[in-house]
Amino acid sequence: MMTTEKRQSAFTLIELLMVIAIIGILAAILIPAVGSVKRQANIAASKSQLANYANAVELFKGEYKFYPFVSGTSDVNNLDINASSNKFVETLSGRTSSGAAGKGWKSANRREMNFISFSETEFWMNDSGVVSPTELADRFNNKLIFLAIDGDGDGMVSPQSDNNSGSLRATVTAFVKEDTANGLPSYELWD
Repeated sequence: MMTTEKRQSAFTLIELLMVIAIIGILAAILIPAVGSVKRQANIAASKSQLANYANAVELFKGEYKFYPFVSGTSDVNNLDINASSNKFVETLSGRTSSGAAGKGWKSANRREMNFISFSETEFWMNDSGVVSPTELADRFNNKLIFLAIDGDGDGMVSPQSDNNSGSLRATVTAFVKEDTANGLPSYELWD
């Protein structure tokens, strides 16, 4: 009696290795692209945060008829908001860093008005996960945030960012400098 062998169809080892190699190549192409998209999304969210800071400074000027953090009649082109972040947060929120109502920076916000509400995600977080109530940071946890404010009223500022050396037509703008020690990017609100 003759028996017929049934042949089962299956992938050969070579075919399986080819499929695995193709998947590996596609993953190698896609992983950096996903990282780049995430980086650009964080920059966009951080620029929105900077725009909120600039708008809060403009609202302050609209209410009190002078810019905060400007003394005299000269531009402030490199205001490090974390060098005086207590002043920055307290003046624009109308509250102390502990959350209590307070006069803010040298009583500049004498009506204790809230020009901006700072969320917990806007504050710097140390390596242990503790959030600072006074130091602001962007979405990359970079604290090198600066404002440029037109103190002389000519409608021009000259921010000293990593990518700009000229004047801009703006009354208030913001930028973040590169943190080379931690590999964090620089970017500007006007870019």
